[in-house]
Amino acid sequence: MAETKRGINIPQQSIIYIGVCLVGILIFVFWGIIPAGHSLAELDTRINSARSQLEGQRTLMPLFQSLQGRSEKRESKILPLPEQGKLPQTRIGTLPVTFSTAAKVSRMTLVSALPNLNALTGDAQFLSVDAVLRGNFIQFRKFLVQIGALPYVHHIEEITIQGKADTTEFRVKIWVALG
Repeated sequence: MAETKRGINIPQQSIIYIGVCLVGILIFVFWGIIPAGHSLAELDTRINSARSQLEGQRTLMPLFQSLQGRSEKRESKILPLPEQGKLPQTRIGTLPVTFSTAAKVSRMTLVSALPNLNALTGDAQFLSVDAVLRGNFIQFRKFLVQIGALPYVHHIEEITIQGKADTTEFRVKIWVALG
C-alpha cells in the first residue's frame, strides 16, 4: 500500500491570511502598545516629579509667606518730609525724651541730649541741641531719618564721628525751630 501522507492540509491562501494577520498584530504591538507603555512610564515619572514639587511647595509655603510679609514691612525708601512747624517754648523740656525715643527706634544709645538754653534770649527763633549717641552707621542713618521726620527740626549743623574700641560715638548739633 502506498503510504499516504498524513499531515495537516491547510490551503495556501489561509496560510497567507494567517501571516498577514500575524504581521498586522505585530505591527499593532510594536507601533501601538509598546510606545504607549513607554509614554505611560514617562507620564508616571512626570506625575511623581510634579507630586514631589507640589509637596516641596506645600512645605515651603509658610516660609514663603513669612518672608513675603517681612519684605512688605521693609522701610520706606522715601525720606519723610513733614511740613515745617515750630516747637512751643513750653515743650523745650521734651526734646531729650523725643531724641531718646528716636534713638531707641533706631537702636542707638543716647548718651545725652542737651538744649543750649543760653541761646534763648528774647525772641529766639531757633534752639541748638547737642546730642551724643553710640551705635553704628546704619543705626545713625535711621536716627537721622527719625529726626528728619520731626516738623520742628530746622537743620543739622554739625556731625562729629569718633571711633572707639567697642562702638562709634556720634555728636550731632541739631537746630530746632521755636514758636
